[in-house]
Amino acid sequence: MSAGYLATAVVLLGLNAFFVAVEFALVTSRRERLEPLAAEGRGSARLGLAAMGELSLQLAGAQLGITMASLGLGFVGEPAVARLLEPLFEAVRLPSGAVDAVSLGVALALVSYLHLVLGEMVPKNLAIAGPERTLLVLARPNAVYVRTFRPVIRLLNDLASAGVRLLGREPRDELAAAHTAEELSMVLRASQEEGVIDDFEHELLRGALDFADRPVTAAMVPREQIVAVPFGCTVGDVERIVDERGHSRIPVTGRDLDDLLGFIHVKDLLRLGRSDALVPVRTLRRMLIVRDDRTLEDVLLRMQAARLHLAVVVDAERHTLGMVSLEDVLEVLVGDIRDESDRDESAGP
Repeated sequence: MSAGYLATAVVLLGLNAFFVAVEFALVTSRRERLEPLAAEGRGSARLGLAAMGELSLQLAGAQLGITMASLGLGFVGEPAVARLLEPLFEAVRLPSGAVDAVSLGVALALVSYLHLVLGEMVPKNLAIAGPERTLLVLARPNAVYVRTFRPVIRLLNDLASAGVRLLGREPRDELAAAHTAEELSMVLRASQEEGVIDDFEHELLRGALDFADRPVTAAMVPREQIVAVPFGCTVGDVERIVDERGHSRIPVTGRDLDDLLGFIHVKDLLRLGRSDALVPVRTLRRMLIVRDDRTLEDVLLRMQAARLHLAVVVDAERHTLGMVSLEDVLEVLVGDIRDESDRDESAGP
């Protein structure tokens, strides 16, 4: 009888470990890692994804399995182990009245230890260490179990969902796979602190997260730093500014900076001939005009749509507040971009 009880206890301990591993594998597995395997025809991956799609029901099944296995282990395992221990305590001449109590107490401690370590902690740690791999291994037997006991599991899950609704919350069948920008920022910070990504990668990814909400004024060259030439200037005037400042695009003003007519690109100077020749109107290129309440994301999309690399930032009264180039916008994402025409001391588009 004791041998049969012990064998049953071992089976129940294994079942407890199975359900614990399933529970943690379902919660910690990531869909994006299983979907390619499912697309390749892996049946276990498809079963795993299906289980993750009804997570509440699957967890109810795992909890039912854990509870029944734990109760069975306590009912069968403790008496079986106590029976094995009784001869040992009788051999050390314990009082006959104390043998049963001591044997049962030691059996309870031993079974509880095995249940906690082998039935709970080991499968939990294995599932967390390799959630997708664990789920692929356990998906088929778990699917058979859930299919067999689905009516009971469904009833228990519905009762639990009703309790959640009484507390004013709506139950969910699947974990949210999406994250807010704030949550992603916290993940990035933790990844940087743990050395998973370096400082450059952290800044690059953090810049991308902040990009959509940053105003265009965060990247623009302010009005007082704009380097421009008046309309009617000569080719030589523009060449001197290009040589001194290293800018590739020079704005051209009418009356003042609130009257920007366009800009001259440095490569257009090659077609203009003598240095004392006036810069003709036909060489002026159009600039995008954007309000100062626009975001960098909006300005970038408008630049791409219009195929323009330079924008004037204005306020509600159309006064020029600054200028922003495509390079300025991209530098918010990737950091400083320098080419052979840049000067360390320069500022401007």
